[in-house]
Amino acid sequence: MTVTAVAALAFWLVTKPLIEGPLNFQAVETWLWPLILLCLLGCLLALSFLLLDRRATYLAMGLNLGIFALLFDPREIIVWGGVVIALLFQLYARQVIQGEKNNHLKINLKLTVDPGLRRLVTSILILVSFGYFLSGGLQTSAQKKELPGAVRKTVQVVVGSYIGENLEMQSPSLRAQATETILGQITNFLNPYFVFLPPILAFGLFLVLQGLSSIFIWLAVAMTLFLFWLLKILKVVKVETASKQAEVINF
Repeated sequence: MTVTAVAALAFWLVTKPLIEGPLNFQAVETWLWPLILLCLLGCLLALSFLLLDRRATYLAMGLNLGIFALLFDPREIIVWGGVVIALLFQLYARQVIQGEKNNHLKINLKLTVDPGLRRLVTSILILVSFGYFLSGGLQTSAQKKELPGAVRKTVQVVVGSYIGENLEMQSPSLRAQATETILGQITNFLNPYFVFLPPILAFGLFLVLQGLSSIFIWLAVAMTLFLFWLLKILKVVKVETASKQAEVINF
């Protein structure tokens, strides 16, 4: 439980500057550690749900969600909205993991934790999206009616690539001028809708991350299998044989 809280603290401390910054996903070093810590946090929560009793798992969930709320301003009501949604997903994840644990005669750890990990990863991605929505850079861009840095950079890359492939503009200054003109046109078009920009971009970030979640889940399952094997080697966890009663349908 303590290890899970430490992992949650490390994850949010590393992720907070990333989602409050320009979201430069092209630089591997900016997202590698958040990715590793995301999978580790999901893995530790899944093991907590599998091995600990109800009270301990509720405490682990509370610490994880409380750390998020403290780091992203607990005075904001939207923070607690994200916490409640994530809590519901994590409660369901615990229920699924416990159900899979009790419904199999032979332990298959992958089948036991995989469905619950899907809900756990989704709950963490929901919190990431809420954190991005609350980020100062995004809110400032909406107030100033400017495109956020990450959106500007994406448009610049796409437009610059299109111009380079389809138009004969070899001068970097002409390309930059054309790109800025297009950015200005996009900004003018979106001018009446900037008030809706933070929730739209936050939801868009969630959809992108959720689309990549199969990678996160695969890595988290691999970490879970490894840590469970390590706990067995260290004899912290024992797998024993016990008799179970099962319902049988007769006709």
